[in-house]
Amino acid sequence: PSPRGDRPPQDEHLAQLYGQFAELRQHSAPDWPADDIDRVLAAIESYDSHWRREFSLAHDHFKLIGQDNFRHYLPVSALRIRVHPDDSFFEIAARICAARQAGCRIAVSAPAGVATPIIDLLQRLTADWAGAIEFVEESDGELVEAIGQGVIDRIRYAHRDRIPVGVLESVADSGVYLAAAPVLVEGRVELLWYLREQSICHDYHRYGNLGVRSGERRAPVL
Repeated sequence: PSPRGDRPPQDEHLAQLYGQFAELRQHSAPDWPADDIDRVLAAIESYDSHWRREFSLAHDHFKLIGQDNFRHYLPVSALRIRVHPDDSFFEIAARICAARQAGCRIAVSAPAGVATPIIDLLQRLTADWAGAIEFVEESDGELVEAIGQGVIDRIRYAHRDRIPVGVLESVADSGVYLAAAPVLVEGRVELLWYLREQSICHDYHRYGNLGVRSGERRAPVL
């Protein structure tokens, strides 16, 4: 994709990562598939756009007189991005970008020796993210143990066919949510896997008195 042309991604780390990926694409780095880099760049643009327009805002679709009904989104606190030998460059990088956009605390989990060149590159490119991301080497058995210890809030796989039976059994016992839908460029859908929706109802009237908010335009009274 071509540069956005209006403004960089709002998140400074994603803006930096976008520039680094664009530079890789420009120099046609032979180790990294150009099509995958193009898709990651498009994904960062889409994640940023939908974050600005939807997920970073509080929405009240009802506008009832005397009552706010806000819908907004909270990041998943402890997210495991699980890497599989069949995962592509796009599937790994895009999940990291989506999780960063959502504000998750990210742990990229991979068995020993899996996707090592991609993991090494992403470790270098995200070195200044500090505590926002860590890279963990763990077997499927160690991942199951971590699930049982209650230190994981959600796991994001790139495809349901890549989930071992032991992990499926562990999340069924623990109640940890496992997201395994295909990784998408479209931020309106992909970002949902990294967020929790929260609804808040607030009565701002006092015995029918609207106070300083009496002049607001609200929904008509039926």
